[in-house]
Amino acid sequence: MRKILTLGVLLAGLMPLAGMAAPAKIGYVDIPYLIDNSPQAQAASADLEKQFGPKQQDLQNKQQEFQKLQQKLQKDGLVMSDEERKSAEGRLQELKRQIQRNQKAFREELNIQRNSAFKDVREAVMRAVQNLAKEEGYDLVVGQGALYASDAVNLTQRVLDRMKERYESGQSD
Repeated sequence: MRKILTLGVLLAGLMPLAGMAAPAKIGYVDIPYLIDNSPQAQAASADLEKQFGPKQQDLQNKQQEFQKLQQKLQKDGLVMSDEERKSAEGRLQELKRQIQRNQKAFREELNIQRNSAFKDVREAVMRAVQNLAKEEGYDLVVGQGALYASDAVNLTQRVLDRMKERYESGQSD
């Protein structure tokens, strides 16, 4: 009981000091929005599209070839000899396995490259948020953990504007 009373007196004595402290400057940033809309992310997406577009087109061509062969087999299968039908079915199965292997390899390679590219984008976003917070004297900037943030503390657009300016001027931050 004595400890609680002592703690209460101590806290009561500190209350006037708490009122004299300057209010904390707090801001909010929507990190996923910044990652999706930054020019760095758009450039990374364009690079991935340029790198993986032809591979994706090749996969689509193989799938169309598979479908044509499958339709031909269904259409002409009854009039084919057993040997022709077995040969066509074998080609169809081999093409199916090849497509599945290629799709798996494509997805894995794309995911690795995307994760690497967007890791750099996430780091650029964090640097931009930290730079803005330091330059403008923010004590706390929160992201996904915020349950509510008014427009007055939302720094997202300002960070995005700075990222665009720095990207266009060739700066890394």
